[in-house]
Amino acid sequence: MTTWFSIELDDNEAAKTSQRVMDAFMPKYIGSGRPLGMAIFSSHNADKNTTTLYFAPKAASLAMQFGADACDSDFVDIELALLVGDESSIDYLFPDANSK
Repeated sequence: MTTWFSIELDDNEAAKTSQRVMDAFMPKYIGSGRPLGMAIFSSHNADKNTTTLYFAPKAASLAMQFGADACDSDFVDIELALLVGDESSIDYLFPDANSK
């Protein structure tokens, strides 16, 4: 499965929902054997006052639990921050990304 999922949150709900996502992620991540590539990223849009959470394909069941929708996996010109997951997942999921 290579489908990414995303959910857009307004700034009023972003912190609370992000914390709920992180809390729900850890048991699934540990229970799955801490798979490389199971991660969730975030991106903040100051102009729209929104934060978007991006669920990697291996986090699909969690994405569905939070009502995320399938999204484009082209993250060019989107600044992503690892929200939760192994930091090695960045290189695993984005092998062609340039380090800043």
